[in-house]
Amino acid sequence: MRARWSGGALGLGLLALALGGCRGLRASTVPLGGTHEAEELPAKAARPAAEAASAPLVASAVPHSVEHADVGSVPGTIASDSAAPGKPAPAGAFQVKPYAAHQAWTRSFDLEFSLKVGPGGSMEMKMVSHQEARFEVLAVSGGEIDKLAIEYPVYTSKMTVMGATQDAPEELSGKRFVVTFAQGKPDVREASGGKPPKKQLDSVKDDAREPLEIEKALKELSQLTAKGRGDFSAAGAVALAGGEDEDTKVTRARASLKSISTSGHAEKLALLELGYTLTNAVDDNTTIEVEVSGPLSVLDAPSRYQTSTLQGPMEIRSSQPGGMQGRGTIKVTTSYKY
Repeated sequence: MRARWSGGALGLGLLALALGGCRGLRASTVPLGGTHEAEELPAKAARPAAEAASAPLVASAVPHSVEHADVGSVPGTIASDSAAPGKPAPAGAFQVKPYAAHQAWTRSFDLEFSLKVGPGGSMEMKMVSHQEARFEVLAVSGGEIDKLAIEYPVYTSKMTVMGATQDAPEELSGKRFVVTFAQGKPDVREASGGKPPKKQLDSVKDDAREPLEIEKALKELSQLTAKGRGDFSAAGAVALAGGEDEDTKVTRARASLKSISTSGHAEKLALLELGYTLTNAVDDNTTIEVEVSGPLSVLDAPSRYQTSTLQGPMEIRSSQPGGMQGRGTIKVTTSYKY
């Protein structure tokens, strides 16, 4: 999860940017989501029906390292109204299938936070951000993605300070990128073939690694579904949340499979409970910390993320006397359409 958390991610980056940290937020990094539609739109001619039927999971994120993850408990439970109706699903569900060329999906990411800073919380800041990112697998080898296209048709943010609201421009809005993987490392290019600016480059790299990391997380989920419930490993929990990198650290992570049922479409639905504590350095003296928890739903046919909502308290601290201090709340909702 970068300071630029996008889609799968919590929006610490947007907050850091709003506070003058000069780190844009990317909409991919804490978890993850998706919406099932009763009728599929017609597939592109380039995508055979057989490929569509065997399309693998797609989702968010990019854990670089997990040595900071702690599987201790994190506040938060899945609300009772999020439980899916239907009969318990049999064991053996949630098998992960390899990626195929011409697979495509769209990730929607919504972030909102409210923060009071300054002496006595005298200054109130709010931000609302919405991003839609379209992913398309251009080439595969042995089920591994060789080339991936990522487009950002929608990316808007609004910042409110002391009641005054203004648009916050997002550099990725309207842009398309092509990512080629060499030994697992993404090489990002603009649609024209040029190299993007560093801020865009870092954000797209994180999104490009997302499908690979979520594939790892869902492979662990397939093992848990055979048991019916259980806890993820520290690495699996961090992967579900979008991972961590040099900017944002996951200091505590917890993920559990709570239940499996059969949906109204005769598909198997898993409900997971997630909880994380994350920290982000705005600058050398200022740190943001958030504690978020909430549910994630995963549909099997094949395995893929559906919807996730994480929320909780946040705090900004400074090591300098008179430095910026503040408290507030943050909420991140991610969903996917395939």
